Amino acid sequence: MRLSVTLAALISIALVAQESPKVESVLPPVSNPTVSNPTVAPAPAPPATPAPKPQITETLDKGLLQMAWFGEKVPFVKGEDIDFYWIKPGVDLTGHTIVFKNWDDVVMLEKHRDGKDNSKATALTDAMPSQIRGAMAGAFGGKAKVSRTEGDLELIGRVVDCNAGSKAAKFMVGYGAGSATLTWDMKVVDAKTHELLMAVHHRVVSATFMSNLEDKVEKWSDKFARFLVQQTLK
Repeated sequence: MRLSVTLAALISIALVAQESPKVESVLPPVSNPTVSNPTVAPAPAPPATPAPKPQITETLDKGLLQMAWFGEKVPFVKGEDIDFYWIKPGVDLTGHTIVFKNWDDVVMLEKHRDGKDNSKATALTDAMPSQIRGAMAGAFGGKAKVSRTEGDLELIGRVVDCNAGSKAAKFMVGYGAGSATLTWDMKVVDAKTHELLMAVHHRVVSATFMSNLEDKVEKWSDKFARFLVQQTLK
């Protein structure tokens, strides 16, 4: 009797196993982490290198007139009262105020100058702005103004060569012996934009014992002021 019950139970289990449906996997396929040729974003292009600014190297007057100091090459004109000058076409100083900035330190572009030459150049560097400013104030007649402190235009200068000369040689020898010379640059620029409006390069010579560089600069300042009135005041 027990054997019959056990056999019947086994048969029932076998039948249930045959009727149970086969369960299939519904899990998504696992991606292969080593897929070849993955999509890679292109590297950003390097920033463009700005073009280098052109170097201004042109010189005139045997190397004493250097375009680089003026900031650009300009077509200098040779004049009578001014050795070399350039004025931006259409410039009118009427109603403007020119402030005189401290001049740059002396730059001796001519070799073999000594302490006496440098001392004279330094003294004139300090004195010339006041001398030229006074001459311009008198010549402008109120149409334009000059100032030591503020203005919408700026006048800047520098001495580029000085030979203090020899008073003894002037007196004893004459014929140009012991002559004194002074060479300088000046420019007028817009105070805000620094645009170059005027460029000047000039040399004065004191060849006799009856004159000196200070006298020559004073006379030239008056000529320069009158030149500005004719060329730039309407």
